[in-house]
Amino acid sequence: MDFLQLWQLANEAWNALGEHFEPVIEREGLEYGLAPRMWGLLLAVLTFEPEVVTPAHLMVRNPYTSADAYLRRLGEATSDGFLEEVEAGIFHLTEKGRSTTLHLAIVGREAMADSDPLSVSESTELRSLLNQLVQSSLDTSPPPDTWSIHLSCKLLPELDPPMPYIEQLFSALAAYRDDAHLSAWQMTGLSATALETLTLLWRREVNSLDSLCARLERRGHPCPVYQRVLDELRGHSLIGGTDTSLWVSGAGRVFRNQVENDTDQFFFSPWSILDKPSTNRLAALLEGLKAGLERVE
Repeated sequence: MDFLQLWQLANEAWNALGEHFEPVIEREGLEYGLAPRMWGLLLAVLTFEPEVVTPAHLMVRNPYTSADAYLRRLGEATSDGFLEEVEAGIFHLTEKGRSTTLHLAIVGREAMADSDPLSVSESTELRSLLNQLVQSSLDTSPPPDTWSIHLSCKLLPELDPPMPYIEQLFSALAAYRDDAHLSAWQMTGLSATALETLTLLWRREVNSLDSLCARLERRGHPCPVYQRVLDELRGHSLIGGTDTSLWVSGAGRVFRNQVENDTDQFFFSPWSILDKPSTNRLAALLEGLKAGLERVE
């Protein structure tokens, strides 16, 4: 099993674990008046403490969503009493927001521990192997920068029970994957919205300006922004066709493939610490975790 397949397996196991704890957090959050989509926002704000948060902070890891969209979400959380706007566009957690976020983290981690299908020794071994990957990622010289993974590691719980720690290690590795992708994208000089547009065309998930605007409505950008993005991509000869029939050019496919290759190179470089026996053992433990979680759903 190569590293890409191993990462895909890790994501499958992580998703299977999410089926056990995410509904628990959502149900508990509703008791506190917290909409499901707000949980992730409050958790992100928590990682920035003791600093305050602005839309610009949130756009570092996710530059595809507009500042206005983030500002609306921060404003909604403020209206619900979870955040306080200390100055225009600058926020921090209220006591209610912090206590709710920490309580939901505890509830979620209890559900993770309860759903662990592995033996204690297996979970401990899995924790150790994943932790080696996270530490190696933190210790590897840029690129990429380690902004996102450092924030994620601030949420690491106590070592025991192992499963909550394992879940946060999954999250930290996903954060480092974002760090790797950001570095690969920023090297190209293309705007964030242009790269996302090219990606959707490259994956054949959209094929026109209208389908693009509908697909990315959640990003909070008006459709004229994507019209300008198409002009940007045409200017680089990365796409062809009309606004009603778009396609990726040969140069566009080479360009987007290179971004993916650079992302993989940055992300998997720290994984070289795994020898073949460790790789095989990690794969076996992830397979066992995924299968065990799926059996008890």
